[in-house]
Amino acid sequence: YESTTRLVGSEMCIRDRVVTAKLDLKQMICQLQKGQRVFGGNLPEFFQDACMEKGVSCYDYMEEETIAVKNAVATAEGAIAEAICFSEETLYGAKVLVTGYGRCGRVLADRLCGMRCEVTVLEQEPEKRAIAEISGCHSVQNIEEILTEHTAGEYRFLFHTIPVMIWKEAALKELPVGMTIIDIASGGGGVDHDYCQCHGIRAKLCPGLPGKYAPKTSAKILHEYITEQCR
Repeated sequence: YESTTRLVGSEMCIRDRVVTAKLDLKQMICQLQKGQRVFGGNLPEFFQDACMEKGVSCYDYMEEETIAVKNAVATAEGAIAEAICFSEETLYGAKVLVTGYGRCGRVLADRLCGMRCEVTVLEQEPEKRAIAEISGCHSVQNIEEILTEHTAGEYRFLFHTIPVMIWKEAALKELPVGMTIIDIASGGGGVDHDYCQCHGIRAKLCPGLPGKYAPKTSAKILHEYITEQCR
């Protein structure tokens, strides 16, 4: 793309030539010129503000609803693939807990229902719980409901999608031995993985699932977005 600079993680692509390096964003700001475009994910606010001051167009993938919705499919399918590879049990017929019913949680719950899992969604928002229920899932509002129902021991899989640390020691102690936890939440996840590792709990943090399991589809999504913005 003529006069276009793209930044993805630690990779900077200038006119289709990729240079892999650990970049200092402050240093990069000094090199940018008016009229250029920068594409990236989770770009910090100071960087976006600096781009605006220099007349550089800044596009953050994580703030684009279209990209997020399309990537949710690849994320959900990747999460299921991780669960199958990481567990010693089949998903078919299993009692499954999905925490969060946002973009990824909704698609994930739908796919799991299609695999004949018995899915329970943990979600605080009443409207989302209602949607989950009419979509074939059970729903609860908080972790306490799971732990006080005396049914926590029946769950075989936990898929966590909320970028908040809610699965801490007290809650993890109540989960059954041999349960498989797949944490796909951004920002380091929402499960105490140190505790899991120390106590033999089968838990895995799974960032970047779209790029890992569907790199071609993920690249196509970004390519279409970049092309559209560069017209």
